[in-house]
Amino acid sequence: MVLRPANRGLRFLLEVFALLAIAYWGFASGDSLPGRVALGLAAPFAVAVVWGVFGSPQAAIPVSDRARLLLEGLVFGAATAGLYAVGQPILAGLFAALVVVNHALMRVWDQ
Repeated sequence: MVLRPANRGLRFLLEVFALLAIAYWGFASGDSLPGRVALGLAAPFAVAVVWGVFGSPQAAIPVSDRARLLLEGLVFGAATAGLYAVGQPILAGLFAALVVVNHALMRVWDQ
């Protein structure tokens, strides 16, 4: 079935988009130009490091399914909240809906 690999691909794109959304929030939220640049670069970097160490399929320190689900919720929730906070409520809603559908299909298809 072609939908299963497409769902995995969507998952990867959602992870990349989450990092971009967090960077966008950082660049739009700082008090000064150096603050915006620092936040726009540091926030997605920190999320990527934590995700790589604990949340990715090849995580250096694997965690339980419950902890991974919590981490996913924090990452995707932060991206959604960031988009909403910088005035992108429609994009935030679409992103959140895609995350929910993707996660549901991953559970159904045991991905």
